[in-house]
Amino acid sequence: MSVDERPTILDARVARRVHAGLTVDATIRLGDEIGVLFGPSGAGKSTLLRLIAGLERPDGGRVSLAGATLYDAARGIDAPLRERRVGMIFQDDLLFPHLDVAGNVGFGLKGASRSERARRVEEVAALCGVSSLLGRSVGTLSGGERQRVGLARALAPRPRLLLCDEPVSALDLPGRRRLLERLRGARRAEGIPILYVTHSPAEAITLGTRLFLLEAGRVVAEGSPADVLASAGDRSALRHMEGIRNAFGGTVAEHAPDGEWSRVTLDGGPSLIVAPVGLPPGSRVDVEVAGDEVMLAVGPIAGLSARNQIEGRVEAVAVHGREAEVVVRVGETRWLASTLASTPASLGVAPGRAVTLIVKARSVRVEPAGG
Repeated sequence: MSVDERPTILDARVARRVHAGLTVDATIRLGDEIGVLFGPSGAGKSTLLRLIAGLERPDGGRVSLAGATLYDAARGIDAPLRERRVGMIFQDDLLFPHLDVAGNVGFGLKGASRSERARRVEEVAALCGVSSLLGRSVGTLSGGERQRVGLARALAPRPRLLLCDEPVSALDLPGRRRLLERLRGARRAEGIPILYVTHSPAEAITLGTRLFLLEAGRVVAEGSPADVLASAGDRSALRHMEGIRNAFGGTVAEHAPDGEWSRVTLDGGPSLIVAPVGLPPGSRVDVEVAGDEVMLAVGPIAGLSARNQIEGRVEAVAVHGREAEVVVRVGETRWLASTLASTPASLGVAPGRAVTLIVKARSVRVEPAGG
């Protein structure tokens, strides 16, 4: 089933005058998928999320979720927050400092029996990767751990929709990767749509199935993330792109006998030859590669000093202004290669095409795994 054929779960059309320079007036329809609200700061992304959630009251419009009407200005319907079954995670995790992790995760399960509550807490803790943290004080957690606990708390009451307001903006790249992986897993396991706010093209391309490009409070383009970004040209939303970096988890596999290199195996992906790593085999590591350090080739290339030639298949190409991102699937991993806008066409690179990624050993950053 294509993205456009998915049955609609969230159907929202809301309008609100925020101030003299901004009126949010947008329509968002989502099926069982991850939608991305993308645009520059001040476009109204967070306000739109709050209007859909019911944290702010629209001036007009209608919001329905899984067939239930949450808001309808014409009919005078405005369901209270506790009845909407909408989960939210924010830039600030907003955990309760007086509760431990288990208490935070189970906070929204009032009315459930003790056994039901314990079972659901264990279930979402496993889904979000925080099972080992349940007895901990939230004051002892890293930023990434706190956000994963916040995700578990949002999922515990079985919401019908999850709204995410730039939840990874304060995290380092490994922390971002872990939370994005958990979000993908949550959508599959819980079977709910996710609406995710970001101004990062890398997150939009790798996470979303549908992108809503927001400018001055209005959706100006909608579709697959790569297609929308490719057609957006030099819009203001793309003029100050952050550097694209690939982030993976991995394990040290071996070291060269002469100590010249180490080999790291990526989770669900290929092995990489990297500069010597001062960790024993079996150690968990975080791996990063800048997008502009990933070279593209069609077919294997002989006579290169680069130690890594990785075969994959193109998933998407996003051209914007003078630059482009090529999304390549390698095993269970996704890679982003940043190139000049003309490069994909000159190489004949398009979705479905087999390509080779070329990565120098010293372009791979490896650090001990963190939280």
